[in-house]
Amino acid sequence: MVAQLSTIQWHLSVAVFAAAVLVMLAMSWLLIRHQLLLRRRCSFVSALRLLGPEQGHETRTSKWMLGVAHYCGGDVEWYRPTNPLFTPSLVMHRGDLEMVEHHLPTPDDRSPFQGGQEIVTLAIRGGGKWSRCQFVVDRGVLTGMMSWLEAAPPGGANYLTARTS
Repeated sequence: MVAQLSTIQWHLSVAVFAAAVLVMLAMSWLLIRHQLLLRRRCSFVSALRLLGPEQGHETRTSKWMLGVAHYCGGDVEWYRPTNPLFTPSLVMHRGDLEMVEHHLPTPDDRSPFQGGQEIVTLAIRGGGKWSRCQFVVDRGVLTGMMSWLEAAPPGGANYLTARTS
């Protein structure tokens, strides 16, 4: 009986140790993936929120999601930090995006970042239930985003002059 109990305890200890090692490996992989994504040219840390069409005074919104965005040719790819794959969680084509406005965060925005960032609102043409999105970005990234949208080939993105609030 005592031998059976110690064998069960040993198996349980091995299982707990193996689970801890797997968790550590997964967390290490996510950290390495995040660093690899940020080392790519044209990548930046941002927060993203999807917005639905306005219905009266109400707008359907998703929660802010932290991640890494990357300009890739005519697309902006957005990666969730918890996705272990190197595939983007969301891809938006430059030709389908229009700059609506950018502003400093207000208490209503409930921005996940503090200070030095701006909220950029983009309209998504043909976005379905999500007709707009917002990025929280540094001011330098905002300038790059406006240039990237403006640099679309003729007939590409419809760039609206951004209104600042």
